[in-house]
Amino acid sequence: MTASLKFAFGQRQKYPAATDDHLKQLVEACFEASFSIRDIDFLFDEAFEWYEDGDSEGIFLEVLEQYILERRITSIPATVVKSMVSYFVSKGFESRLEEMICHMETATLDIDEVTTLCKQHNLYDALIYVWNQALRDYITPLIDLLTLLVPLVQNEGYLPDRNVMEDPIFGVNALKMFPYISYTFTGRVYPTGDQIEDQEAMNAKAELYWFLFSGKTISWPRGNTKPFLSKPNEEMEPSFPYLRMILKFDAPSFLSALNEAFEDSFLNDTPERAVNGGSNRNMSEEHVFGLSVNRQYIVTILLEVMNANEFASEDTIYLDMFIARNLPKFPQYLLLSGTALHKVLTGLCNYPGEDLADDAQLSAEYLLSVYHPTDLASLMPLFQKAGFYRVLKSIYKADKQYSQLVQAYFEDPEDRENIFDCISDCLRLRSGLSKRQVHEVHEVIEKHASDLVNLDAEKTALMIQNYAPGLHEKMLGSISEFSEVQYIYLHSIMEAVTGQEEASRHSPPTEFTEKYVQLMCKYDTQHVVGYVEMVQASDLRLESILPYMEESCVIDAAVVLMAREGRIRAGMDRLLQHLKVLEATLIGILGASTEDMQSMNASETVEDLLAALQKYINVGIWLCQRQTPPLSNHITATPDRKRSSGKSELLPEEVLWLDLIDIAVQITRKLSPSLEDTEVSKSNEVDREKFIAQLRTLVQRTFTALLTSTSTPRASGANLSFLRILREFLTKASISSPNLSDLRAVLASVFSAYAYEETILSLANRLLDKDLFVNVQSATSLRQRGWRPRGSTCEGCGRRVWGPGASGDVFSQWEERQKLEEQKRKNKRTTLSGGATDRGKGVIPARSENSPKGGEESSGSGNGKGKGKGNSMGEESAGPRINMNGRPDDNDNNDEAKFRQELGPLVVLACRHIYHRACLEQIQTDDNAGRDGLHDGREFSCPIDG
Repeated sequence: MTASLKFAFGQRQKYPAATDDHLKQLVEACFEASFSIRDIDFLFDEAFEWYEDGDSEGIFLEVLEQYILERRITSIPATVVKSMVSYFVSKGFESRLEEMICHMETATLDIDEVTTLCKQHNLYDALIYVWNQALRDYITPLIDLLTLLVPLVQNEGYLPDRNVMEDPIFGVNALKMFPYISYTFTGRVYPTGDQIEDQEAMNAKAELYWFLFSGKTISWPRGNTKPFLSKPNEEMEPSFPYLRMILKFDAPSFLSALNEAFEDSFLNDTPERAVNGGSNRNMSEEHVFGLSVNRQYIVTILLEVMNANEFASEDTIYLDMFIARNLPKFPQYLLLSGTALHKVLTGLCNYPGEDLADDAQLSAEYLLSVYHPTDLASLMPLFQKAGFYRVLKSIYKADKQYSQLVQAYFEDPEDRENIFDCISDCLRLRSGLSKRQVHEVHEVIEKHASDLVNLDAEKTALMIQNYAPGLHEKMLGSISEFSEVQYIYLHSIMEAVTGQEEASRHSPPTEFTEKYVQLMCKYDTQHVVGYVEMVQASDLRLESILPYMEESCVIDAAVVLMAREGRIRAGMDRLLQHLKVLEATLIGILGASTEDMQSMNASETVEDLLAALQKYINVGIWLCQRQTPPLSNHITATPDRKRSSGKSELLPEEVLWLDLIDIAVQITRKLSPSLEDTEVSKSNEVDREKFIAQLRTLVQRTFTALLTSTSTPRASGANLSFLRILREFLTKASISSPNLSDLRAVLASVFSAYAYEETILSLANRLLDKDLFVNVQSATSLRQRGWRPRGSTCEGCGRRVWGPGASGDVFSQWEERQKLEEQKRKNKRTTLSGGATDRGKGVIPARSENSPKGGEESSGSGNGKGKGKGNSMGEESAGPRINMNGRPDDNDNNDEAKFRQELGPLVVLACRHIYHRACLEQIQTDDNAGRDGLHDGREFSCPIDG
């Protein structure tokens, strides 16, 4: 390392302009190497000298800084310390220098030199650290800081302009006393924050408490005969001179430090415990006094010193807040008279500035949690004047003064949102308010109705609907000048979302329905139709809301209302009138010049108007269909039915269709030439082909709806006639437009509608045929599989019906049935292949002589109710019984035949139970049991499985 240093600085002499990077790298290598060989002295004895002689000590010191802050080096020689202080101060790095000194061991420092340098360069953090750690002296640093304040304590301690903080000496250094006091009172090293050992911390706290609260002038250090005076120019020192000096300089900061000190357990000990429990019985005066200080003594001294005669309200308010907040924390250590607490509470109400309002109110809340004044009513005006609304609300709530509680929420500008919760809590059923209290709350709500609605109209509406629906009129009246807010309010209650808490307790007030619709016509025209269709017809008067609908062009809603009142003809006339207005508007836009089209965004406007035309044509279709429902009972079809004037051949509902078709065709005929105009074609603003296609759909859609209506039979028998309507339409068209080309275009639209319907029906038919084939095939397969009965005996009578032991020749009868089935299939094939000359007139096959009932099957099939198919087969023919003599028993034969005739065929149900048909019919209790003729099986249900 020595050789490297010699070579590096030798090269630097040859090339003085070279950079310092290699020197920094070299010193870093030297530090690491010295740590490796455990020879730290080499760095300060030799390496530092090379850098100092080469005028590069700054490089060395900056690398040294890193090792000091990491605590890898904690002690350095005095010469290096002096150079370090000079270098960092010259560079303006005082804060970095202080941080390094505070990370070093003070035992190796030259205390006189370091303290002198620190004072010279105003390094008070480092000065305090050295005094505390090296000399265990906690009073001298505080005296040094208070010395800065001595010039301030003139004219009762107040400077003329109170601009002390502008001076960096006072603004930075003097203020360091407050964190220093706080750190020391809580047993921490200043400024690092490390914990002080317990005994040392107790001594440090005792010294500072003695210095501040002994109440006399002190000579320090010990043995010094010259006392430290707070007012050297005056003959007498005041009591508690140092405490007064600090409080007059910055009372809030000192009380903040004391607030932290109050949390420390040091102040819990009594004087006897402090003296007897000390490790050293021969304690000094300051230690004995300091250990006797407690919270009660400190508060008493502060109340005595910070009186209104010497301190302004800007300072005393902080003492009031200090006492108010600590009293609830330490009720066992603090005891104040009612007079003192009343004075504190009054002081909090008279805070000097708005910036302290919230802190003062919070302090009052703390104080009132343990202090309950007997004359609370006299303090209410003070709370009201101070704006302590949280205090007022807690008092009103505790005293159950609910109307005043609601009033306080209205007056509190910082807690308006919670007014809804407050009112809800007061008015809900389980709150327990009397009728008088509820009435008083209602009065407060009425008084502040506009404030409440303007705060949140939706929340207000829901709350009033749930808890006080009788106030709706008052609430709406308070905002009569704000129609949009009225609409939001009404929308919330008329269409409240179900599922909210208690939202459905009251139904929407119908008395405001008309007002709501009127406002909806102005603020939400798209929703009018949907809402009008939902409300009761009795809740709306057409004459009161129709003007609003027409003004807002909500014609579809007006038509719906007219139709509900039976004014179909008037509704159609109003609709036709509006369609003509839209037609005229479109013609005007399409007739404008290219420049005008570009300025008005013609394409978007035309598209909107065409959409409106389609919408209102659909409304007209709905109106016509409403007048002529498929199973209408309110129209009686008689030969003498009245006809509309001028259209004697048509029914009134046919006239509606005729008028709608006529207006649709007129619009298409008049607008098509405008769209084909050369000016429109040249304009890029209008998509001509697209709009012509939209126009044609008007006619096609109308005719499609007419085709559907005319093809559906009506219960009254007076069906609409498409041909009558079309004939009348063509007659009118020929009169108004004798040009054949116009009629051709009209007919083309009609036939296009027919072709469209034909295509749709054909496609639907193909889809249905495909599904039907699959379903029929599946059903046939399932029927061919058959069902196997669950048992071999009838569930009704218990006789064996098949299998071993069954009477009769079952297999022979099955063969006979199969022959009958085969014969029927042959007859069917013969019928389909020949013998018939006309469609639907085939030859009837001859019945087989062997077939019972002239070829009819002796077996039937059907479905049990919801149980699937059931099979009924002819009961097996019972063979003749043989009597004891070996001859046929005629009686038995007669009984068997009689029984077979009574029981009839078998029935197998989906649940696989088997019955004789006669047995099942006897058991059945429904209406199907007594029907005559062969039962088809579809009415049977199993008595066991239901």
